[in-house]
Amino acid sequence: MSTSPGTTEKRTSLTGRDEKQDNAGEVEQLIRERTAELREENDALRRENAELRQIEMIYASAPVGLCLLGTDTRYLHVNQRFAEMDGFSVEEHIGKRVRELVPDLADAAEELARAVVATGKPALDIEVRGETPAQPGEQRHWNESWRPVTDNQGRVIAISIAAEDITERKRAEEALRESEERFTAFMDNSPAVAFMKDEQGRYIYLNKFDESHFNRRQGDLRGKTDFELWPLYVAEQLWKNDQTVLKADSAIEVVEEMPNPKGGITYWWACKFPFKDASAKRYVGGIGIDITDWKQAEAALQESEEKYRNLVELAPEPIAVHCRGNVVYANPPCVTLFGAERREDLVGKPVLQFVHPDDHEVFRGRYREMREKGTTVPLRAERFVRLDGQVVDVEVVATPILYENLPSVMVLFRDITERKRAEEAFQRYAENLGLLHGDLEVANREANLYLDILTHDIGNTENVSNLYADLLIESLDGEAAGYAKKLQRSVQKSIEILGIVSTIRRIHRTKTELKPTDLDAAVRGVMSDYPTSIFLYNGTTYQVQADDLLPVVFDNLISNAVKFGGPDVEIAIRIEENDGFVRVSVEDTGPGIPNDDKNGIFHCYEMKKRGVGKGLGLYLVKILVERYGGTIWAEDRVTGRPDEGAAFKLTLKPASQTR
Repeated sequence: MSTSPGTTEKRTSLTGRDEKQDNAGEVEQLIRERTAELREENDALRRENAELRQIEMIYASAPVGLCLLGTDTRYLHVNQRFAEMDGFSVEEHIGKRVRELVPDLADAAEELARAVVATGKPALDIEVRGETPAQPGEQRHWNESWRPVTDNQGRVIAISIAAEDITERKRAEEALRESEERFTAFMDNSPAVAFMKDEQGRYIYLNKFDESHFNRRQGDLRGKTDFELWPLYVAEQLWKNDQTVLKADSAIEVVEEMPNPKGGITYWWACKFPFKDASAKRYVGGIGIDITDWKQAEAALQESEEKYRNLVELAPEPIAVHCRGNVVYANPPCVTLFGAERREDLVGKPVLQFVHPDDHEVFRGRYREMREKGTTVPLRAERFVRLDGQVVDVEVVATPILYENLPSVMVLFRDITERKRAEEAFQRYAENLGLLHGDLEVANREANLYLDILTHDIGNTENVSNLYADLLIESLDGEAAGYAKKLQRSVQKSIEILGIVSTIRRIHRTKTELKPTDLDAAVRGVMSDYPTSIFLYNGTTYQVQADDLLPVVFDNLISNAVKFGGPDVEIAIRIEENDGFVRVSVEDTGPGIPNDDKNGIFHCYEMKKRGVGKGLGLYLVKILVERYGGTIWAEDRVTGRPDEGAAFKLTLKPASQTR
């Protein structure tokens, strides 16, 4: 430690006196004075060292990073916190430049150092961002203040830096910002109005839904009350509800009416609640959902329910509703069905009281099925019991419904007591009819037996009569021979009628079994029986669905034309295929058929001007054609001129078709 100039002068003076004077007293006095001075200097030095140690301790333990940086950005001194932020020890910092230790921060540090040295002014609260070896790959943030250190001449000789790591705070601020952005986006995209008001009713927050729905800007609403925004009756309603929340210090749910900017009234379900900020200031917050459509639907539903109730009440069929095992509703016909005088006589009673005991399990099963599937159970007959104990037969259909907001079952009854009696009577009638049918079958068999005997015996008798007529004709002359010929014609006509009847009986007694049949062979086979007649026929190659009786059709049609057309009659047979059928036309130049008789000639036993026997021939033709799946009708050979001949037209199925 160096000595002060005063001390040196005193020592010199003392030495001089010692040399000049040998005065022990003065020397002693001087020693005592010097000793006192030395003590004072030592005390001062100790105090200075204690202050320095305290400063060093504070510097080392400061919660922020402290650094003394040379103007060339060399570290002159750093505290422990600063060293930790860089990722190096205190000793490793001393003498090194910033770029050597934390190159990612070097550009910013060098720029700041140049600015502080050049201006001599501090750079305060500067945000620095980058990576350090302490946490590589991670961006950190620091808030730094750079202050110049000057000498006696005011020159900047170093820079004092205080650095605080604000990374976590920045992250928290970023998270808060993102959270606020999410909250704002959430609230602004919410389909509900959201708001906050202070105790005086002034709006401090409104989301964008309010802005878009009510066509007003958010900025124009903040700080205003409902009395400044709405008609008086609306504002008073809102104020009253807000005050209820504040006084009760609890949330409420209300429906509020608001004018619609487009006209009319809108209804809002609002949930309002109290809350406080950090300073315990009270507010009213809330959300509102437009339920106008729901309210309108509710009104429509109420109207519909009223109409439905009226419909059920006025329905002619008995209808009841039961819920949780008890009757809760019965319309007037249901009251009558169960023998009650008033609705109250049924309502409240167990539904099983009215179900026949033997049907209880069936009832429970149907109810369980309906409850599990949630669907209507099908109609079925059941037995129910009236209040007087009388059993009634009913048809029941049940369906699940909501009755007064409770799951219930609506049951529709149909009294089938009279129908059951009619069914029982019908059953007895059917049994009697079965017995009668058996008797008829026996009678039919007996009648067929009698007809077989008569046909056989009459046929034999007519054949014998025909032979005797031949003998008479050969043996008689003149008028007697004429009578014999007439007798023979009558016998032959009787034989013809008997043959037709036999054919009809054959048709009705045998099952229809159709097969491909040669149409040309059937036509030509009949034509060969009339060698003297004039035919116009080009033949055909069609096979049709028919049987062995097909020639009977053409025999009757051709014989009818020959018999009533005269000796010069011409018969044309035309065949073609059209619309999936083989169409046959048998035309003659005979007397034709009047229009009024064209349908009737095919009926059994009708005498027509055409004179077709007793109507059996064409009746037989109709039966056979319909048996083959076709139709037959009569037309004029020349349209509109019935006196120029008849045309019988029929259709047959080609053999390629199935029946």
